Amino acid sequence: MAERMAAWVDRNWSIRTEADLDEYTYDVAGSVGLLLTDLWAWHDGTEAPREDAVGFGRSLQAVNILRNRDEDRRRGVNYFPDGWGFDRMCAYIRKQFERADAYMEYLSAGPARDFCQIPLTLAKATLDALEGGREKLTREEVLVLTGQS
Repeated sequence: MAERMAAWVDRNWSIRTEADLDEYTYDVAGSVGLLLTDLWAWHDGTEAPREDAVGFGRSLQAVNILRNRDEDRRRGVNYFPDGWGFDRMCAYIRKQFERADAYMEYLSAGPARDFCQIPLTLAKATLDALEGGREKLTREEVLVLTGQS
């Protein structure tokens, strides 16, 4: 992962196409989905399609990109492909959520599923909030969604 991040530094974080976005979201979080899949297989024999594991990670990272867009712009960084706006990024995220949901279907009830369900639930709720014109989830919403209230 360090080598992949170093490559993005060399590219000056330039994301111009959907393929670039796919590569970046893989490098940052899709690869973590693969690691988790390997851990679940080692732990209890759970097998899940690796491309769905990548979609799981990508979906979480893409929501972060969308949520942090204004802050990133102030720092001179743009993770949106050329010509993409809010709606196109939301569509990309929804496509990744389809893969993430497919990934979740392979995880049995228990620690692996619980570990993945919380960030996916929060990411989906965050996207809904952003699409509704809000900046982020409230603390109370997070507590309810994570079962802590």
